[in-house]
Amino acid sequence: MELKRLVRILRKRWILIVAFVLLGVVGGAAAALITPVQYQASTRVFVAAQIQNGSTPGDLVQGNNFVVQKLPYYLDVATSPRVLDPVIASLGLDETAVDLAERVTATTQPGSAVIEIAALASTADAAQQLAQAVSESFTDVVINQLEKPADGGASPVTVGVLDPAVAPDNPALPQLYLNLAVGLLIGLFVGLVTALILGLLDRRIYNRDDIERLTVVPMLGGIPLEARANPIISPDGASTARAEAFRVLRTNLEFADADTGRRSLVVTSSVSGEGKTTTLVNLAIVLAESGATVAVIDADLRTPRLADYLGLDADRGLTEVLLGDVQLKESLQSWGAQHPLTVLSSGKIPTNPSELLGSTAMGTVLDVLSSSYDYVLIDAPSVLAVTDAAVLSRWTGGTILVVGANRVREPELLAALDALEAVGTTPLGVVLAMVPTRGPDALVQGAGFAATSRLAPRATTAIDAETSEPSRSTPPDSESAPSDTPTRVTW
Repeated sequence: MELKRLVRILRKRWILIVAFVLLGVVGGAAAALITPVQYQASTRVFVAAQIQNGSTPGDLVQGNNFVVQKLPYYLDVATSPRVLDPVIASLGLDETAVDLAERVTATTQPGSAVIEIAALASTADAAQQLAQAVSESFTDVVINQLEKPADGGASPVTVGVLDPAVAPDNPALPQLYLNLAVGLLIGLFVGLVTALILGLLDRRIYNRDDIERLTVVPMLGGIPLEARANPIISPDGASTARAEAFRVLRTNLEFADADTGRRSLVVTSSVSGEGKTTTLVNLAIVLAESGATVAVIDADLRTPRLADYLGLDADRGLTEVLLGDVQLKESLQSWGAQHPLTVLSSGKIPTNPSELLGSTAMGTVLDVLSSSYDYVLIDAPSVLAVTDAAVLSRWTGGTILVVGANRVREPELLAALDALEAVGTTPLGVVLAMVPTRGPDALVQGAGFAATSRLAPRATTAIDAETSEPSRSTPPDSESAPSDTPTRVTW
């Protein structure tokens, strides 16, 4: 995994990580609260070889080695029923040796003959008495039982007390700070793992890097998410972050399509709700702002929105023109005062949208408008919803695919690109819309999409390299133009 992607995943889900950390800390605190208060007292005893009269230094070394070798066994003896049963009887405890062994520990350092016996109890005095009783019972069992010679002689080992048990001042359990630290670490680990798993399973498109991992189609621009109710920028040339993003898109579009003087472009998306219509309108506004003449066509004959965004009449439009009910010039509307746009709304929703858009009448409409305007922008339905966008893409000079950040998944974007490629069209470029203004996926102004960004050559689009517009003498698919579909459009 790329480090950059890893950091982005963690930044996007920092709230989840913090939540798990807090949950771990709360869990540690809860464990401390429910843990009974326990005091610990300990004593240290020394196990050595018994010095006999006449022993040589070699005998002492051999005896001490014998003790060190047997010391691990003595640790087990200290917590065995043989030692603990007398303790239970002497202290009058109401528990078994197995239960008492959970509160008694015997430890030693490697190579040392000193054994530390520790005992836990509910009070400091009880802990001191228990540790002392265990050490006394251990001494008795080792000297008088386990190591006592069969002939009744003296034991070869001796056990002496180094540090007697004393009553502790503070409880040993619960360890609040240790519980909090352990809970924090566990919560942090679980939070990081959960965030990474969710991030890797999340197939949605968020930023430019996600798109460039999937396709070589160039990025034309990134559009920040509009927080206001109206997503249409002001046509008076006001300088806002959103307006500047569309001006960068306009510049990149000119670089990507510099070999044609007149351009007709389909603007579509993979699925609905990615902001294709608002992207088309705002792009048209900045193109007109630069002095170009722009015509906008609402070719989404299923769920048209263009007229609603611009506040125009949608009763007569493309549908009536393609059916031959009205003339093209009678259906065109003007929007804007300083830099007006020519708009052809969708008209009434027909029963056969795909057939109308694939008819030669549609090609005639595009021929007429392309010969009269510098740009003709066509709002097409989503690629994966219907075939309308794929059909229109073969009539025009190029296709712009709008990708809504956090709106479309990787498989959907790939499927849309495959659908366009299936009809011989490669998108002119991709526009990333609805980019958040804050967070790890925020659009960095001035650094995200420069005019010299990576752009594919024009040969990858559907336009013939030797012509400025594709031929429209015949429809792209003969099955899309039935004989009863009108083929004559009057200007």
